[in-house]
Amino acid sequence: MRKHGKKYDVVTWGEGFLRLTPRGRERFEQAGGFDSAVSGGALEAAVGLARLGLRSAWLTAVGDTPLGMKLVNKVREHGVDVRHVVRVPGGRTGLCYAETGSAPRSSRYWYDMDGTAFRAASPTAEDWAAARDAAVLHLDLTTPMLDAANAGKLESALESARAADNQISILLDVPDGERLDAAVASVVLGLVETAGILVTTRRALETIWGFEGLLDAAAGLVRSRFDAKHAAVVEHHLTAEGVVDGSAVAVTPSGETFEERSGEINAVDTDGALGAFASGFLFGCLQDCTRSALQFGSAAAALSCSIPGPINWFTRDDLEAQIEGTGSGLRR
Repeated sequence: MRKHGKKYDVVTWGEGFLRLTPRGRERFEQAGGFDSAVSGGALEAAVGLARLGLRSAWLTAVGDTPLGMKLVNKVREHGVDVRHVVRVPGGRTGLCYAETGSAPRSSRYWYDMDGTAFRAASPTAEDWAAARDAAVLHLDLTTPMLDAANAGKLESALESARAADNQISILLDVPDGERLDAAVASVVLGLVETAGILVTTRRALETIWGFEGLLDAAAGLVRSRFDAKHAAVVEHHLTAEGVVDGSAVAVTPSGETFEERSGEINAVDTDGALGAFASGFLFGCLQDCTRSALQFGSAAAALSCSIPGPINWFTRDDLEAQIEGTGSGLRR
């Protein structure tokens, strides 16, 4: 899948924002201080890929403000190329307010994304020419990207994907109980049909395509509904005690199916797990092996739950130790 002459292995596209979390697992009502972290599916995937040794770049628009530069600087710190990021003078940075749960209280999230620099920028503001200089263009279709306010931006992404001469990758997730705006749903279907690599969740299959059944049956849906794709379906169960039980299935373009289970993990923070899985899966796909892609994705997701914050500080050595079963005392 690697293409000689391309400047990047992967270019990711999507909005970045700041996550604010009360310290000490407090609720917002009682909190006296907050921890801030950069977040966003495309941002997290770009960082994960760079830390695995791939050449990655991030396409987005941010406010040309201290908060916007916080996003850019953190991504650059991990080796991601940010020269194509559009800087909007005075632009707003989106916020996610996250309460980290502790048994019997579950975690909760609120998004404040109205009028952000990314949404206020023209749908054609991103440098799609840079995206064409990559082996893979990876598009983030997770909360809050699937908001109706982003319909024009998603249309622009679909147009670019259809005109691309490189592989298109999609990360798709729909929160429990939510329904997509009709215009957004139509574009999402177009993007999924265009993609050669698809990472999605069981709940997205349930919400969008009415899937019912066990996770291993999801492979059959993906195989019949989406032809000739490297595809993975992810499912994470989080208990009130903070234990994550992760499973995933993957399908090759020829229809061969694999399954991987990470087992029960005492989670520190689950926010970056899906973005981590996407980066690991993409890394494996770039080696032209869906089986190893599933292993790398599952290992990356498990490792991401072991550290606070959505950014994943893993390395290839960490992932290989996790896959080989020697990762209980991971080196950081």
